[in-house]
Amino acid sequence: MDIQELLIWWADQSAASLYSPEQLSAEDAARAAAIRSGKALRDWKASRALLHDVRSRQPHSRPASLSHSNGHAIVATAPAGWKVGADLEAISSRDVQGLAQWVCSSAERDLLAGLPDEARLLRFYQLWTLKEAFIKAAGLDFPADMASVGLCLGPSGLTLRPPPGRWRACSYRVGAGWMASVVWQAPEGSAGDLAQPVWTGAAGCRLPDVLIQGCWLPDTT
Repeated sequence: MDIQELLIWWADQSAASLYSPEQLSAEDAARAAAIRSGKALRDWKASRALLHDVRSRQPHSRPASLSHSNGHAIVATAPAGWKVGADLEAISSRDVQGLAQWVCSSAERDLLAGLPDEARLLRFYQLWTLKEAFIKAAGLDFPADMASVGLCLGPSGLTLRPPPGRWRACSYRVGAGWMASVVWQAPEGSAGDLAQPVWTGAAGCRLPDVLIQGCWLPDTT
């Protein structure tokens, strides 16, 4: 198996120009018709144009996870039989303390409280994107299960707090304004523990600088 089969595709706002309603499934067409917000429609167009571009390049049997924020989007794809989840968030000032009460464990809230403002904001977005990615990949409930997954501080640093099973996860700073995370679970005996996500830009989209913020494999000993 090619360990680079775990791919993350990036689309910026220019992808919306490639959007075509004729390419939508019946379900997506119904969802598109219900969109009333101009911002939501912009996000929708970029994300669905990206998904169509990815599907035109890869077999439809590959699992895919889609996320969009502020006119940009990512799609993570993995080999058949894997579980994969991805989340992308535009970084902006938030009530971190208030949101953390809603989605974070007590240990995560303590971790955030001990950080200076800028570092606290970035760590919160890292936690949020990891949690959202797990919600998607593991079929968890939003928002009820957000606090049950994420990170914890151990003797060797931050460790992953995943759903049951052997999961890997990576989080990234994308350009100056984005945080993204991808999580995956491979079938037992596969090369999932060796997989390294590879980023690529969709057609006509320039990929910003991508800096890894963390990569975790749970200790199963």
